[in-house]
Amino acid sequence: MFNFSGSEIVFLLILGLVVLGPEKLPGVLRRAGRLYGEFKRMTTDAQSEMRRAFAEPIRDIQQTVSSYKTEFEAGARSVADDLRSDPPQASPVKPTSVPPAPQPPMMDPLEAGGSASDGAPGAAPEEGRQV
Repeated sequence: MFNFSGSEIVFLLILGLVVLGPEKLPGVLRRAGRLYGEFKRMTTDAQSEMRRAFAEPIRDIQQTVSSYKTEFEAGARSVADDLRSDPPQASPVKPTSVPPAPQPPMMDPLEAGGSASDGAPGAAPEEGRQV
């Protein structure tokens, strides 16, 4: 679970011996072992309860998926059999071309009888006139 190598365990034991002393270290190790065992039991129990709780819904989902798979496979076989017995005939398709829509001519605002002071976009404001 913790993935300690042998040298790391030896280092931790030496560190524990230095910090706790030779009198307290065996009791602390026993207590840590019991706590680890209890933790492991609790996680195993929780895993088994989760598996029991979700077993039936998962089984129902698997059965539904299996029935859909069977139906799709039957449909695919049916289509394949129909195609083998009566292959579709290729029909010539005439390409149709659609002429492009005519574009309206662009008008210059000056040619249309307007002046640069009409407030046309891009026109310079007259002098003395506030914008």
